[in-house]
Amino acid sequence: MQVRAAPDSLSEKVEQSIKEAQEACSDDPASGECVAAWDEVEELSAAASHARDRLKDNDPLENYCKDNPETDECKTYDN
Repeated sequence: MQVRAAPDSLSEKVEQSIKEAQEACSDDPASGECVAAWDEVEELSAAASHARDRLKDNDPLENYCKDNPETDECKTYDN
């Protein structure tokens, strides 16, 4: 499983936790250790998804206009 478009460290944590979960489940897939490992994968995957959503909502022009409202690109006009 490849996780993309999330912050690098979070993507790496997800990939590492998947490997650890696969190792933990190799002997006994029904063990508590296996279940806990996959719970961690799920939590990290959700965090990565939320991070991607925050990046999508981040409009570069809006950020620029917050810092520079006086520029021509950021002026709004009433009709």
